[in-house]
Amino acid sequence: MRIVFVIDSWNPGNGCIVATHRLVEELQAKGHDIALVTTAGPAADEFKGDVYTVPGFYMPGVKEAMMNMNFQFGRGIKSVLREAFTGADLVQIQFPYFMAAPAVKMARKMDVPVLGACHIQSQNMTGAMGKDNKLMDLFFNSWFNYELFKRVEAIHCPSAFAADLIKSKGSNAHFRVISNGIPRGYEPDTSLKRPEEWGDKFVLVTIGRLAMEKRHEVMIDAIKKSKYKDKIQLLICGKGELEESLKSQAAGMPVEPQIRYISDEEKMLYMNTADMYLHSSLIELESLTCLEAIGCGLPCMISNSPNSAASQFAYNEKFIFEMDDADDLAAKIDYWFEKREELKEMKKDILEMAEQYRMDRSIASMEQLYEDVINYNSGNSNLLPAEEKRFA
Repeated sequence: MRIVFVIDSWNPGNGCIVATHRLVEELQAKGHDIALVTTAGPAADEFKGDVYTVPGFYMPGVKEAMMNMNFQFGRGIKSVLREAFTGADLVQIQFPYFMAAPAVKMARKMDVPVLGACHIQSQNMTGAMGKDNKLMDLFFNSWFNYELFKRVEAIHCPSAFAADLIKSKGSNAHFRVISNGIPRGYEPDTSLKRPEEWGDKFVLVTIGRLAMEKRHEVMIDAIKKSKYKDKIQLLICGKGELEESLKSQAAGMPVEPQIRYISDEEKMLYMNTADMYLHSSLIELESLTCLEAIGCGLPCMISNSPNSAASQFAYNEKFIFEMDDADDLAAKIDYWFEKREELKEMKKDILEMAEQYRMDRSIASMEQLYEDVINYNSGNSNLLPAEEKRFA
C-alpha cells in the first residue's frame, strides 16, 4: 500500500523521528510505497521515496531546543498536501503540530483514510522551554487535541501509558497500543568484548539527549553518594545543551564519568558489555533506549516518574527508583553492585521479557492497524470502536 507520513522534520534528532525512520524502513522492506510530507533537510534529501517539502519555522520559546535537535515545525500547505495524498491508501500523522489539522482536513476532503500517532506529551514542550507550568500544560494539551487527537478516529500509541494519557486529556479515539519495537540488531552479541579500561568496575550506561527532562544530574549525584563510587564507571552518552553543566557537576569524582556522543558501534558495545542501564528521564511515552537495552539482555534501572512509561521495562521493583531521588538510586545501585553475579544471570530473563517487543511483532501489528483503518474508512468494518484501548 502507499502510505504518506506527515512529519514536521525528518532529521533524526528526537525519539519520535528515530522511531518513524525505523518503522518506514521496515515497511519499505515489506514492499510498501512510503512518501513523506516534511520540512527540508539532509535526511529528507537522502530519503529513498517521494518527499513533498513544506516550509519550516521555529516557534518562539523553544527555538534553541529545536535547533539542538535540528527540528523545525512544518506549515500545512494545501497544495503540497493535496499532491502528496493523491493516490495514497493511508495518511499517518506523527506530530500534533501545525501541519496536523490541515493534513486531516485534506485527507477527509480527498477521502483518504487517516491515522494519528501519539509520540509527544505537553511536558516535552514545557521541558524544552525550561518551564514547569500547569497552565502551559493545559495550553499544549488543548492545542494537541485541536490539531490531531480529537480529529481522528484512530491513534497509534507506543504504550498503554500514552493511550491513557491522551484519553485523559479528552480524546475519544480508538487507541491501538503497539510498541515502537526493538530495532533489528539489538540482541546479544558474544563477539563484543568488554573494554579493558573498565577493568572490574561496575559499569552503568545511559543514552539520550543531554537535556533537562532526562535528569542525568540525578545519576551523577547518586554515584557520588554510593558506597562504591570509586568502583563505578558511569557512561552518559549523548549530546545537548547541558553537556558542559554535567561535566562540571562530575568534576572531581573518583572515577571520571564519560559524557560524550557515541557512534552506533560503541552503542552496541556498551549495551552488550555494561552491567546495567540507567534511565532517570521524567518524560517518556515508551523509551527507545530501554527497548534497545532489554533487546541485548541489559537490565534497566528506571525512575518511577508519573509522566513516563519507561518503568514497564524494569524487570521488577528492585529496578525502580524514586523520581529525582539520588539517595534511593544510590541505594539501588549499591544493592546491585553487591549482587553483580545475580545481575549477570538475569540476562536470560530480560531477553524473555524482550520478546514481546521485537520488531517483527510490532510491524505485523502496524500493518493490521492500517488495514483496519482503511476498512473502517470504507464502511466495511467496525474494528475501531471509540475509546477502545487495544493491545497488539
